[in-house]
Formats: sequence, structure tokens, C-alpha cells
Amino acid sequence: MERRTGGSHLWLGLWIALGLNLPVAVAQEPANLTQVIDEAIRAAGGAEKLNRLGAQSWQARMKIHEGPEVRTVEAKYAVQWPDKLRSDLVGAYTLIRNGDKGWLQQGKTVMDLSVDQLLFLKEDMHVNWLRTLVPLRNKGMRYQTVPPIEVDDRATIGVRVSSPGHRDVVFFFDKETHDVVKTETRSRVLGEEGELANIESFYSGFEKVAGTRVPTRVRIVRDGELFMEIEIRDIQRTEKLDPALFAPPASN
Repeated sequence: MERRTGGSHLWLGLWIALGLNLPVAVAQEPANLTQVIDEAIRAAGGAEKLNRLGAQSWQARMKIHEGPEVRTVEAKYAVQWPDKLRSDLVGAYTLIRNGDKGWLQQGKTVMDLSVDQLLFLKEDMHVNWLRTLVPLRNKGMRYQTVPPIEVDDRATIGVRVSSPGHRDVVFFFDKETHDVVKTETRSRVLGEEGELANIESFYSGFEKVAGTRVPTRVRIVRDGELFMEIEIRDIQRTEKLDPALFAPPASN
């Protein structure tokens, strides 16, 4: 197997809600916003259970809108929070991150991920980890109210979360169910250059998995235009996954 180091301009599929890079005046966290997050944690299964189930795997069917064209791809994902990821885009590539190392495999070719690519994945995974909710109560987090909006005709409460060393993330919680129904972000596809795009991610179809609530449908809007529709299935939440999933691809 050929092994080489280099960048990649492959489309890698937005599979997570990414970070929002907005200027924020850091303020003391209001008690009501702390309560909003605590209610969301309870509704999602409770802090003890969410902390214990630190790994997740799932399959996804993604409809990607590229102007008038729509293409459908299948993918498999495995995550061990906070720093292990495996993404298999069927028939295309395998992407692995394990801490400060990572690899991209296409056929018999394996490329080590560059420092910039690893930093990109680190930020993306951090924001997706925050969406598991319990990390929102970690020491050092700061909250700020954002104007309320309606998501799918339902009232929400908006909270901007500031995490030291990372982009800010805006969460919209359903006012009644306390589910995270939307995040607002700025990001780009891995390998893409230029200005960050405005990303809005909408979550729906919540189901119970291992006693926790998880979305099964995600709609992503990029710079005001529909970019991706994701159907999630075969979701598994566990304490740990097989370490072999995050090992470097084997040479043939």
C-alpha cells in the first residue's frame, strides 16, 4: 500500500453541527440559561447516562444539493468522545482521527492528515461533543442569550455558548421538549478555501436510544440555501468502541 502525506480537497460530508465564530462579549452566566441547559440534559437522558455513554456509531444517507443537482451518498460513522472519529463514505474513502493523528484512505492509498486538517477536525468534533449537552456545564463555559426564533413552528430558547480556545456555538432548544432543534454555525468543507460559510443545522425525528434522545434527521442550510438532508439510522450509544476502529489503516 502506498502511504504518503498531503492535503485533500475531497468533499468530506458535513456530518456534524460545526462551530459559530462570532464576536461575543463574555458575561456572567445568567441562572436562567444554566437552567435551560440543565433541563435539556435531563430531557436527553440525564447527566449520569450521557456521561457514561461516551461513544456512538450510526449510518447515514445524505442527499447533497449542488445547485440543480442532487446526489445521494451512504456513510458510516463511529465516534469516541472527545477525540476519536471514523468516517466511512461508502465507495469513496475512510477518514480516521485518533487524538493528534489521522489518516485518509482511498483504495490502496493512505495519506496522513496534515496539521491543518487535524485542527479542522478537532474544532468540528469539539462542537459536536458540545451537542451531547453534558460538556456545556464544564468549568469555564459562558452563556449569552440570543433572540428567540421559531423552528418548524415551535418556540425555542437561544443560547450562545463560549468555550475557551474554541469557536462560539449557538444552540436553540425547543421550549417544551428541551431538545436541541437548531444550531447556527460558520464553517467550510474540509479542504475548502476562502471565507467561512454560514451553516444552519436543523434536528428532528428524535428517538430513544439506550435511554437517551437523539435526532434521526438533520437538515443543513448553507449560506441560505439547502445543502444537505441526512437520514440517520442504526444508532448505537455505548461506553466505549473497539480501539481498532481508530487505528491507522493496515498496509496490504
